[in-house]
Amino acid sequence: MGRFSFKKKSSKQSGKESAQQKEAPAIQQAKKPAEARDEHRASAETTKKFAFLRDRSKTEASAALGTVQPDLVTNMNAEADWHINQKKPNILPGCDSGHLLQDKWETRDRANNFYNKQVLDFLAPKMQEFIKRQEFLFIASADRNGECDCTSKFGNPGFIRVLSDKYLIYPEYRGNGVFANTGNVLENPHVALLMIDFTRDTVGLHVNGKVKVVANDELLQFKDKLPEDVIEEIHQEGKKCPERWVMIEVEEAYIQCSKHIPLMKKLDKKIDWGTDNVVAKGGDYFELMNIPLYKRIGGDKVMEVVTDAFYRKVLQDELVGHFFEDIDMERQRLKQKSFLSMAFGGPYQYSALDLREGHKQLKEKYGLSDQHFNRVCEIFKETVSELNVPPDQIEEMMAILESTRDDVLNR
Repeated sequence: MGRFSFKKKSSKQSGKESAQQKEAPAIQQAKKPAEARDEHRASAETTKKFAFLRDRSKTEASAALGTVQPDLVTNMNAEADWHINQKKPNILPGCDSGHLLQDKWETRDRANNFYNKQVLDFLAPKMQEFIKRQEFLFIASADRNGECDCTSKFGNPGFIRVLSDKYLIYPEYRGNGVFANTGNVLENPHVALLMIDFTRDTVGLHVNGKVKVVANDELLQFKDKLPEDVIEEIHQEGKKCPERWVMIEVEEAYIQCSKHIPLMKKLDKKIDWGTDNVVAKGGDYFELMNIPLYKRIGGDKVMEVVTDAFYRKVLQDELVGHFFEDIDMERQRLKQKSFLSMAFGGPYQYSALDLREGHKQLKEKYGLSDQHFNRVCEIFKETVSELNVPPDQIEEMMAILESTRDDVLNR
């Protein structure tokens, strides 16, 4: 069946629907007033929710496009309103906004021609052959909030297995342990795959669908339905054994056209699958270690998080919490943020005089001592440890804090 084919409803199905439609008015009339009120309330809540989404999309679209194309923003918002208030039957691939832009920029005929000739909801035989030759793929995903990640997967030719015209599966080997993509698909299973042949046909294949992450032992429960080489790979020892498998149910498959894909020559390279060798993995190729930690972890925004987490602990602490009882906490918070920024290697600087003046009254009036300084340092270390700052960086920050001891204690 092609991409735009329909399955005709049987007369039995149609008759059943007709009967249900005839019964509907009677059912509605029989509803109790309380039920009707509940439905009306739920409908009102739904309307409010969609109104919020509509207004937010207007704001975001306007902010993104500014005044460059005000007519486009207006049209997009009008179309968004229309789609929220009405359900428009549509059998075309793609999203409503994409179709809207096709109309706006007068490419609808070109797009429909592509949909009709190139897009399937299954893998054609030639697509399956293409996939079996590939040594890598790109996979894009997003979490439940729409935060995106795109990664690559590599293996020997044939590492992507075609189980049928609707299912693919590939192994995941030992990586950096972050699981950005895998974490995304556990929240939102929709993914986009791209495979490109750079060395022979200079053509690519897009596959969009839904993902399921499968453990080795779970997969072996269906070994009678698996290709023999999948079972053999699961029983490999050491780094050659996959840690898990990713199965994709195909929803869309279409060509990435050849015209802009460069033809490349493949050279031999020794690959040590799953290695932790720093040199083999590329080391600090982009020289990130030369960038201050303050910038690498997110600058001012992260300092806000660190400062708030730090002060929550300090204010609840029995030993040092009383030092902050009669202090303007917002002013103190800004000063502490600047100080922590300095400890992280940021642009803010504190002089010895600043530290002495800032803590002089605490020393004279409340007896600020080494015991209190040590406790504040302990709380700071607990805070940044809980925020997953690397241990070596924590030690650097603790050394910076220690260097301020005499100035803080006015010695």
